[in-house]
Amino acid sequence: MKLLIAEKPSVARDIAGVIGGVKRHDGYLETNTHIITWALGHLVTLADAHDYDAKYKTWRMEDLPIVPSPFRLKVIEKTKAQYRIVASLLKRAEEVVVATDAGREGQLIYELIALSTGYKGPTKRLWLSSMTPTAIQDALKRLKDNRVYQNLFFAGFARAQADWLTGINATRAMTTHAGTLLPIGRVQTPTLAMIVQRDLTIEQFTPQPYFELQAQFVHDEGTYKGTWMNRKRETRMDQREDAQRLLEKLRGHSGTIRDVEEKVVHEQPPQLFDLTSLQRTANQKYGFTAERTLQLAQSLYEKHKVLTYPRTDSRYLSGDIVPTLRRRLLAASAQFPHFRALIPAQIRPTKRVVNATKVTDHHAILPTEQPVSAALRPDEQKIYELVSKQTLAALLEPAEWATTTIVTAIMDEMFKTNGRVLVKPGWKAVFQVNRDTRTTASADEDETETTLPAVTKGDSVQVADIQVVEKETKPPAHFTEASLLSAMERAGREVDDEVLAEALKARGLGTPATRAAVLEKLKRDGYVHVAKKQLIATEKGRSLIAAIRVDALKSPELTGDWEHRLAQIEAGNYDVRQFIHEITEFTHIVVGSIRQFAVHVAPDPQTASTAVGKCPRCGGQVVETKKSFACANWKSHGCTFCVWKQISGHNMSAAQVKDLLNKQRTRPLKFKSKAGKPFQARLLLNPDGTTTFEFLNQTDSGATGKKRPYAKSVPRR
Repeated sequence: MKLLIAEKPSVARDIAGVIGGVKRHDGYLETNTHIITWALGHLVTLADAHDYDAKYKTWRMEDLPIVPSPFRLKVIEKTKAQYRIVASLLKRAEEVVVATDAGREGQLIYELIALSTGYKGPTKRLWLSSMTPTAIQDALKRLKDNRVYQNLFFAGFARAQADWLTGINATRAMTTHAGTLLPIGRVQTPTLAMIVQRDLTIEQFTPQPYFELQAQFVHDEGTYKGTWMNRKRETRMDQREDAQRLLEKLRGHSGTIRDVEEKVVHEQPPQLFDLTSLQRTANQKYGFTAERTLQLAQSLYEKHKVLTYPRTDSRYLSGDIVPTLRRRLLAASAQFPHFRALIPAQIRPTKRVVNATKVTDHHAILPTEQPVSAALRPDEQKIYELVSKQTLAALLEPAEWATTTIVTAIMDEMFKTNGRVLVKPGWKAVFQVNRDTRTTASADEDETETTLPAVTKGDSVQVADIQVVEKETKPPAHFTEASLLSAMERAGREVDDEVLAEALKARGLGTPATRAAVLEKLKRDGYVHVAKKQLIATEKGRSLIAAIRVDALKSPELTGDWEHRLAQIEAGNYDVRQFIHEITEFTHIVVGSIRQFAVHVAPDPQTASTAVGKCPRCGGQVVETKKSFACANWKSHGCTFCVWKQISGHNMSAAQVKDLLNKQRTRPLKFKSKAGKPFQARLLLNPDGTTTFEFLNQTDSGATGKKRPYAKSVPRR
């Protein structure tokens, strides 16, 4: 049989619907030609440290670094039932068609299943950039040998191993050294470090005053303002006295038009959206989080089938897409009739749109040729409109501005005045509501028009007013999700040039598909909070970054370099074994560096006041809950240590648990056996976090002295 494996049930149903003859079974579908099953995201992952050796359940510096060779795999517990269905079907498969997400992570999802089950039979790849029935039919006719995509798997597997090595070892080293949980992530930590550094820069910023000299000029054709400039065309003066002396010198004198420069400036259309630029724009325009934008775009792709694959890092198209562009825009114009008249009869895209060398797994995000058939939710409509308008704008002519620069002389001092008027909207017509009110593709574009009077070189002007204007320097703005996504994309480098920014994308923090999850985790774990769209590091976040004195763990540039090498592996230009060797060496260096210094971290104020002791597994704070005394890190880092309040008929007090944690034993306590017989025993704490009774009267205990599961792992509270 032919077995097709999708990434999720909804995609499996869409593909099955196109093939036809669908019969439903538990965990799979049967069609005329294929059995179609699905993963539920990842079904298989890398084994935990304690899966290699039980001693790793307890975190100890002397055990580090932990470097598995080879890495083992494990089936994820919560989706084990679906894994068994897929594994059973693989045993019967004569050929497999991989239909997981068309990208690095999707390829990894399938390959780990194949490795875990031992499947080595013939395998083809279904590559989808759109979920319309036509796109699925076309893709089913163009299956490729799965080996063509092996470098995607190598890059994904290398990324997973790198995250495991750096995350587990650095987290355990920092935590055991500090005595409280300090989670380290390859992408998360440098991202948090950028936010903390920006906050500190703002707090430490001291505004510096500066001064400008501004004049109001009167000409027969109208009035205009000018600002004094020196020979280097600089307008700022650091000292008020200098500005005041200049004012006194020029007061009472008239002016002369020294120069008038008029020219036409072309403003190029915006580029098409990749995921990161779409997330930035949606955050600026609507306040959507990166995660929210991804969810909406994914829904428009999978459910409504009106957008192409959203998790792309390309803002370009390959030439084969060009013939479809007009049909895509006409389909979108059913939702936005006002821009139908702007769609060109002949579309001739420039190299800013079409560049096959810059299209890797997927092209830029586009509307599909399928019109909207079901009502979109308001937020979905907003994202669909953003993409549709951006696509049309990218394909239109540049906008034309008539710019004028007037240089006015008072005595021998020069004042400059700039003006501009939009004479040909070009692509800007897509975003115009009326002549005076515009919304644009980018929230930070300057759309101001300044009309100047018609003046001629040599004309005389009167000086109606001249004054010193005091201003002050301003600190950088706090990060928003939009600006942080840009910083992550460029690994913290401040870049305005669009071409250079595009080149730096290969060395960014994370990928378009993972950045949203990183930001959400920072917020969810309490390291960052949002205030009026601004991302502000919490005391917990600052404390974590302050405690990390190994700069490499906080470096956006270094992490960006790792991401660049992963991209090279994906392209077949870097050896995966060399990459893992470098990450392993880096891990050894990091652990060694952490050993050399003392770590000081402020306790979490929410847990410090209620803590009864230190967790024997991760070093976090053990706090009282409704039914137990548990590690406070269970939610943020999955530590499952706890001591139940009720143990063999005895109610454990906070003081008794404190003794247990600090002295590894309690004083003699009174318990009851299962048969109801009373006995006295001490409770002993073992290195692995379990407890043992030390009986004072063995004959009365009715027990054997073996380990008891009263400090066991618990799945949730």
